[in-house]
Amino acid sequence: MNETIITLSTGEKIRTEAPEQQILEHITNKQGMMNKAFVVIGDIHIATAHIVKIESTLDEFERPIRFEHADDGEGQVELEQTEEVSNPDQFELLEQQFREAMQTRDIFALDTFLHDDLVFINHEGSYVTKDMDLEAHRTLAVRFTQVSCSDLQIKPTKDGAVTISRIHLEGQEGDDKISGDFIYTRVWQLIGDQYQVIAGHCSKL
Repeated sequence: MNETIITLSTGEKIRTEAPEQQILEHITNKQGMMNKAFVVIGDIHIATAHIVKIESTLDEFERPIRFEHADDGEGQVELEQTEEVSNPDQFELLEQQFREAMQTRDIFALDTFLHDDLVFINHEGSYVTKDMDLEAHRTLAVRFTQVSCSDLQIKPTKDGAVTISRIHLEGQEGDDKISGDFIYTRVWQLIGDQYQVIAGHCSKL
């Protein structure tokens, strides 16, 4: 599994699947200075002042292409990434990582997967933005203890794919218990050099 390790001043090491670059973008400004008091990874709240090191477990040449920002040969890199991720098997992996992020409340991973202008309609017919979704996980307003897929259909498009999955959810939303099967539709599209969910819909069975 590809991991990023965050070392704290106490010597504790926090592991996350979120890429190193994404974490750095969250906790620093354009001048490279810490700009947030806390970051949230799963159930853990970390004061940025306590972070002393962020490192990936991958060697530089093994890093996933969608997280690279190379200055040279940019066009070639994007072409190689498109050819690789457009394979349905790769979207199956993206869906798996997305479900894992939902269950572990990995805010950094979810932020990577969701487009800033996401349009999502939940099972109650309510409009949900990216910020609303991330805030629900960040404040524990929504807590999933199980996010499992029993069926996944992938329909490739010119620059991405539409996925339709049957998901069993267990958890809590406020004081209400979540338990049941849902159909999720997600539209994945190549944005820049990575695939993100730009639209989605959820229905309860």
